[in-house]
Amino acid sequence: MGASISLDSKYRLVLNTEVECISINPSSSSAVTGGSSGGAHKKKHDHKRHRSDSESDSDGSGSGSGSGSDSERSGSGSDSGSESESDKTYTVKLTPEIIGYIRSYIRKNQFLDEFDLITEIELDKYEHAPGSALVFNSDSIVFMTNNHTLEAVGDWEYIEPEKPVVSSSKSKSKGGRGRDRDRRRDDNDDDDNDDDNDRKQYKTKEDDLPVNEIENILTEKFEEYNKTREFVIHESKNSFLVLLIKSVEIVKA
Repeated sequence: MGASISLDSKYRLVLNTEVECISINPSSSSAVTGGSSGGAHKKKHDHKRHRSDSESDSDGSGSGSGSGSDSERSGSGSDSGSESESDKTYTVKLTPEIIGYIRSYIRKNQFLDEFDLITEIELDKYEHAPGSALVFNSDSIVFMTNNHTLEAVGDWEYIEPEKPVVSSSKSKSKGGRGRDRDRRRDDNDDDDNDDDNDRKQYKTKEDDLPVNEIENILTEKFEEYNKTREFVIHESKNSFLVLLIKSVEIVKA
């Protein structure tokens, strides 16, 4: 509601999921073959991240060992406008087999790297200094069978912008080393004052970071991945299964 992110608390990111089956006509050239392109940005950051592959959750069952048939179609699955007329898109029922695919997929570095990237929010668009960011350091990510959500537990970290290098362009005095030292000290004091004045126009980590705004930002970022069907959890000859993240809720752990 009016809550703000606390940098001293543990949080759970609750991601509401859905799985789609894309059924492909063998003669179609529009088959998608992996979950790694799709226009997603691929930059990496040094400050990220320690993770756990822990798979344990209280609900516990569902192995992905089945070689099995493609997923059951649930409901009245509608065609996707972005696919060719011969390719069909259906929302599927989450069978134990499909839950196994999800659990296997979310342990892969490919997904974990993308998750790190999505949950890093550059804050310069939100009146913070250029280079500042809010990042989610996840300890574990598990799939919950009782409500079909992904739950990531971790904490938020505010990344400060790097301080720009200040170089003095004023010429040195020819009046002796002591006088030159005084001149440099005065120059540095002026630069520091200028930096302080510049910094005052930006928000800092002391300012509120509303939870609902962060939820909306993350939901929008996941929607971009949904459009490109980035998270392919399983492929067969004539179809593939895609994990979609439909919404994000942030709650204190």
